[in-house]
Amino acid sequence: MPNPATKTLAQQLRWQLILAGIAFSIAILVSLTFITWRSVEFAADSVFKMEVHNLLKQIEHDPNLALPDDKTFQAYRDWDSIPPKLRQTFSLADIENNQVYENEFINKTGQNTYVSLVHLTDKNRQPLYFLSVYDVKETNEIVDSILSNLFTDALWLLIFIFFLLFCLVFWLLKRTNEPMKLLSDWAFKLRDNDHLSKEEFPIAELNDLAAQLKAGVDRITEYNIREQQFLKHASHEMRTPLATIQACLDTLDFQLTGPEKKTVQRALKASSNMNRLSSALLWLARESEKPIEKTKVELKSFCSHQIEEHQYLLKHRDIAIDAKVDDECIDLEEELLLIVFANLLRNACQFTSQGTIKVSMDVASLRIENPVDDGLNDSVSSYQSFGLGLQLVSRICEKLNWSFCFKEHPHYVEVSVTWKKY
Repeated sequence: MPNPATKTLAQQLRWQLILAGIAFSIAILVSLTFITWRSVEFAADSVFKMEVHNLLKQIEHDPNLALPDDKTFQAYRDWDSIPPKLRQTFSLADIENNQVYENEFINKTGQNTYVSLVHLTDKNRQPLYFLSVYDVKETNEIVDSILSNLFTDALWLLIFIFFLLFCLVFWLLKRTNEPMKLLSDWAFKLRDNDHLSKEEFPIAELNDLAAQLKAGVDRITEYNIREQQFLKHASHEMRTPLATIQACLDTLDFQLTGPEKKTVQRALKASSNMNRLSSALLWLARESEKPIEKTKVELKSFCSHQIEEHQYLLKHRDIAIDAKVDDECIDLEEELLLIVFANLLRNACQFTSQGTIKVSMDVASLRIENPVDDGLNDSVSSYQSFGLGLQLVSRICEKLNWSFCFKEHPHYVEVSVTWKKY
C-alpha cells in the first residue's frame, strides 16, 4: 500500500516551482523597494548637485551675481553667513568638498525640515556653501507617491511572473510526464511479457532506468524458471522412492497382525502425505493454468478423519480439539484442501502447549484457533516462522484464488481459509 504522504513527480515539481516563484517574487519586491529608495536618494542628490554646479558656473562667469536666497535653495560665500539654525545642524570640520550632507531640524514654525549642504570652491578658490531646504512632510508625500507607484508596478510585474510561472510549470510537467508515462506503460507491459524488448526513450536517464528494470525482471524470471524446474525434478525424483516405500509398507501392513501393525499404519499415513505433498509441489511448479479437478467433499467426515489422523500429536498432552462442522457436501479440490487442512491443524497442535484448539468449517471457509503462551508470541508473529507448511498453504490458496488470513491475538492465533465469497 503506498504511503499517503507520497507525491507524484508532477505534484512535487508543481509545488517546488510555485514555492520558487513565490520566493523569487518576494525577492523582486524587496529588491525593487530597496533600489527605488536608493534611486530616490541618488536622484535628489544628483539634482541638487546639478543645480549647484550650474549656479557655480554662473558665479564664475559673473562674480557679482546675486546668490539665491529663497525658501528651498540658498547659497552663501562664507560659513558665518549661513543662518545659525541651519549652520548648527552641521560641523564645519567634517565637511569635505563636493559632498552632499543631509540633516533634519525643526524650523521656526515647528515643522520637521530636511536640509542638504554642499561645499564647493570657485576658480579663485573662494568657498561657497549651497543649501537645499525641504519640508519633511512634503518630501515624505513625494516618496510615498513614488513607492505607491512602485508597488502598483510591482504587483503587475508579479502577476506577469506568476502567469509565466504557470505556463512554465504546465510545460515542464507535460514534458516531464510524457517520457515517464512511456516508461510506466512499458513497465506495465513488461509485467505480462518478460520477453518484451527494451524501448528507447528520449531521455538517457530513463533508458538507464529501463535497462536496470529489464535486467532485474530477467534475473527474477530466470530464478523462477530455475525454481520451477527444481520443483518439477524434485517431485518426479521423489515419486519413485515414495512408490517403493508405499508398496513395502502395504506388504508389511498385510503381513503383520501384532502391535507392530499400528506403527506400519502410521508410516503408511506419512507416506500418503508425502505423495500428496509431492503432487502439490509439482502442480505449483507447473506454468499451466489448467484447474485441478473438483470432487464432492463431505465436510463432517473429512474434518473428523483429519482430526483423527492428527491425534498422535496430542498424546500425553493437555490439549483438546473442539470441532464445529456443517453437515454439508461441497465441490472442492479435495487433495489440495487436505494439504491445507493438515498443515494448519498440524501447526496448531505443535504450537499449543495446553488448552483447546477450535476448528470450524462450513461451505465457504475453514477457521482454526489455537491458544499460545506469551513466550511463544515471537515465534508466531509471522506465518513464515512456521517454515514450509504455511508457506505451502499460502501458495496453494494464492493459485486457487482462495483467501488465506493469519491473525495473531494476545492469547491465541487464528488462521482462516475462504474459498467461497458471497
